[in-house]
Amino acid sequence: MYQLFAVILSFLCIPILFRLKIKLSKTLFITAGILGLLSGIGIDSIKEAVLSVFIDSSSLSTLLAVSMVTILSGLMKEYGILDKIVESMAAIIKNKKIILMIVPALIGMLIVPGGALLSAPFINNLGEEMDIKVSRRAAINLVFRHIAMFVLPYSTSLLIIAGSMPELSIFKIILYNLVYVIPMTIIGYFMFIKDLRHEEEVSEKKDKGKGLLALLTYTSPIYISVIINLLTGLPFYIALIGSIVLVYLISDKKGFLMNLLKSFNLSTVSTVIAIFIIKGIILRMDELLLIFNNSFAQSNSIFTIMIVFFISSFLFGFITGSQQASMAILLPMISALQVSGETIYVYISFAFACAFVGYFFSPIHLCQAFTVEYMGTSTKEVYSEYKYFPLILVIVSMLSFLILM
Repeated sequence: MYQLFAVILSFLCIPILFRLKIKLSKTLFITAGILGLLSGIGIDSIKEAVLSVFIDSSSLSTLLAVSMVTILSGLMKEYGILDKIVESMAAIIKNKKIILMIVPALIGMLIVPGGALLSAPFINNLGEEMDIKVSRRAAINLVFRHIAMFVLPYSTSLLIIAGSMPELSIFKIILYNLVYVIPMTIIGYFMFIKDLRHEEEVSEKKDKGKGLLALLTYTSPIYISVIINLLTGLPFYIALIGSIVLVYLISDKKGFLMNLLKSFNLSTVSTVIAIFIIKGIILRMDELLLIFNNSFAQSNSIFTIMIVFFISSFLFGFITGSQQASMAILLPMISALQVSGETIYVYISFAFACAFVGYFFSPIHLCQAFTVEYMGTSTKEVYSEYKYFPLILVIVSMLSFLILM
């Protein structure tokens, strides 16, 4: 039990460090250090956990992919490609309610910490035009921008799974995630979008044709790497070179090399390094893994297994305010279980969803903090806007698990 308390105590430091305004990457490194000291695994095992991040091929592949994604995201922001995507979308889709859903979801494909701040201005402006109260605008931005983390192969959370369990197919995990994310999107529409009033504009077919061509052009850096990966099997960090080349071709090319170097986000990459170190330490905590294994061995029903998974996943997501950090704790435990075939995918997908629910409603959720600050509302007002949304997400996650099992 000592190692379980060591994990809980280490991760309880995260909210305290956030309150001290310490960046996520540094917070996770400090957490990894505290966990290493409290774990009782010894200095040699801690060294192994750190070195494995830079030696293991799957970890290196993930770090390279995350590095490339930060560069792509920075370049698309620098050259105003996000604005052009929104403009071209507005030329095709005249239903503003649909745009409210799509814009944060599309911008959510750019993987940056607190990325809701990128979509917040668009949603805020559109919300003003449609006379939507501020807390509702914030809720819309937060709900729909997180769709991408479930389905985008190079989202940080999925890349961490790929680095931790390289034998699994990321596209298969995405398929399982759809069982959760589709109902979540539909529920989000009915709770936050459906009752909004708007006047639909009429556009000429000519404008729609130009808008569609522009949309396909400006979103091409997002989807081309996925196509390259599917067709060639090349790792994402190589496939993403194609995305960066496309940004060069569709941008004004001014100061491109300097902007490329400037776009690399060391903080995001450092966050992933810290997460892998935490994962490595947990993998060497035999007592903790034994407790987790015994919990499952003693679970004599699917319902009991579901409850064990839900509580652990939700709790770590809520405490850390980071889905990636919570998955760093859970993945070593899941990989230690004697399960294979489809079951391992169900477990990971369910842990992914439950960790998301905990992270999403965490008071230290960065996206929420940035959105609330930008839009000038309060966390209390946004929580009030959610109403039954947290409970519904919990029910959906559990139903998804039971259906898949």
